[in-house]
Amino acid sequence: MNNKSICHFAFVLILTVASLQAVAAKEEQLALKSPDARLVLTLTLARAAGTQTAPRYSVHFRGRELLHESTLGLALEGRGDLLAGAVLTSSRRDNHDETYQVLTGKQNPVRNHYRELALSFKSPDGLQTQVFFRAFNDAVAFRYAIPAQTGLGDIAIGDEKSIFRLVGNPRAFVLYRNSYTTPHEGLYDKARLDTLRSDRLIDLPALFEFEDTTALAITEASLQHYAGMYLKRLADTEGGGLVSDLSPLPQQKELKVKVSVPMVSPWRVILIGKQVGRLIESTTILSLNESSRIADTSWIKPGKTTWHWWNGTEGDPVGFEAKLDLRTMKYYVDFCARHGITYHALVSTSESDLHPWYTQKEKGFFPFPDTDVLKPRPEIEFDELARYAAAKGVGLRAWVHWKAIADRLDEVFATFERWGLRGLMVDFLDRDDQEMVEFSERVLEKAAEHHLHIQFHGAWKPTGRQRAYPNLFNHEGVLNLEYLKWSADCTPEHNLIVPFTRMLAGPMDYHLGGFRAVRRNDFKPRAIAPVVMGTRSHHLAMYVVYENPMPMIVDYPSAYENQPGFDFIEQVPAVWDETRVLSAEIGEYIVSARRHGNEWYVGAMTNWTPRELDVPLDFLGRGSFQVETWSDGPETAENPNLLVHEPRTVSAKDHVHVKLESGGGWVMKAKPANP
Repeated sequence: MNNKSICHFAFVLILTVASLQAVAAKEEQLALKSPDARLVLTLTLARAAGTQTAPRYSVHFRGRELLHESTLGLALEGRGDLLAGAVLTSSRRDNHDETYQVLTGKQNPVRNHYRELALSFKSPDGLQTQVFFRAFNDAVAFRYAIPAQTGLGDIAIGDEKSIFRLVGNPRAFVLYRNSYTTPHEGLYDKARLDTLRSDRLIDLPALFEFEDTTALAITEASLQHYAGMYLKRLADTEGGGLVSDLSPLPQQKELKVKVSVPMVSPWRVILIGKQVGRLIESTTILSLNESSRIADTSWIKPGKTTWHWWNGTEGDPVGFEAKLDLRTMKYYVDFCARHGITYHALVSTSESDLHPWYTQKEKGFFPFPDTDVLKPRPEIEFDELARYAAAKGVGLRAWVHWKAIADRLDEVFATFERWGLRGLMVDFLDRDDQEMVEFSERVLEKAAEHHLHIQFHGAWKPTGRQRAYPNLFNHEGVLNLEYLKWSADCTPEHNLIVPFTRMLAGPMDYHLGGFRAVRRNDFKPRAIAPVVMGTRSHHLAMYVVYENPMPMIVDYPSAYENQPGFDFIEQVPAVWDETRVLSAEIGEYIVSARRHGNEWYVGAMTNWTPRELDVPLDFLGRGSFQVETWSDGPETAENPNLLVHEPRTVSAKDHVHVKLESGGGWVMKAKPANP
């Protein structure tokens, strides 16, 4: 290099350093640590006007950077991104620690402990925007807010530009969607982050696992008066990473949300754990919602329910023609009463007769001009059925299409309450735009006024709204065992992916209780009396592994009575006081323990790979425990409906050796020997 080149290089270097110093002078960094200080959020913010950069955040966990220089943004129609070039005007910190009670969930009581940083910004055109950050021991969350201010009333959000730039190339488990109109039911793709498709929507939660087993999931909490969020992969030319993508309003492409100020967005949640099992244990999504809006919750009763649509109803060999009539429904009510099943559901008869329980002449689940949910089919003799069920102590539930109730919620729910119905499945929502999200909130509010619990099907993932509305028992939003009526998609492997993906968001309705298990090569879909893949013990374990405060018992009564394993279904609770994931590997196996009062239930599941597991019992606590186990046996490989039921006495010092067959499972109940 000659002298002239050296001088030129030195001049460029000086200019570069000066430029970096000038940029640095216009920016400042703030840090927010979790209560245990293991999770650190670092924010880079503009100090003065003149820069067009937006606020950026990075996240470190246990000293490792997981997200780097990820940008925040909120774009209003006609005004652009409010945070591009915005200047920090004030900040406020808070340390919050409370304990609250829940009716259903993973833990009860729940500790809500976080540190918060609230930032106020002024955009180049003078608008005020706020961003709230919270750091929990297992998550970082942020949300946008636009406070009331002069000259700003109704606003339209064209997009939200929340970016998540993950460091490295973790394994990803994602559910692709072709459009915003979706029941959120599908098979998950496994890939590396850098190979994710950029032409498809990524549903939430999306899970990522790093080489050191650190797990990270992206989802949202407290979705209300807003559009549901998806992710899209950004091209490398756009800086890479994942960016939020909101569901547009009906007949719109660009317009996502229309609200009045003041407004707040849902929380954007990044769950983080040293192992993936820690994410399953997290209660952060619930805690990011407000306290119960229902003052008196004494009428809300979680519990198991029949669901005769799955089995086909009329195929049950009971000595008479089973169908959607009073005699058959009384038969189900008697079954519930004998076995302590809280609810019986009214749906339709089968795939061959898609008439709902209420009056409509045409076949099919979709409402027709003559559909009337307030006129039960006469063959049900509803008044007599309601009287009979009440006398037996069994609650009645009913299926409804959302369109059949949308314009008459007050009238329908008041009538249902007068009839004695206890709850509803509201189905086929298939959208999560702002209008549908607000409709679901109205359903919960009106249902609470009339003492009805709600189960959403064809719906998006939960976002913790069951804390505000404890009458919200369940969400579907997952490809589940109903698919075995027409496909082979719901395999043991899929059953071992959904606890680590969809279930991270909250309760997961899965059509539990298939008692006709067949070997892998013998499976064929069928609409009437469906069969299931995986052993009977595998399906028993779902009642423990899956969070589900209203688990279904989907098969015929005759499929259960006098069958091995049904005694476990009778005993297993629907609500829990503590949850622990003892060991797990995504898509491979899981061992979960849940406590109800002073009794523990443990469930283990494997995919198609047989395996042996060592389960330590140190979670039990002091003293000795009487234990019952239901497990795969030596003959289960040939007949997957066989299981071994064994009693024993153990203590917290013991380990249990568990052998799982292909698609197998294992469950255990433990209660103190000397309470």
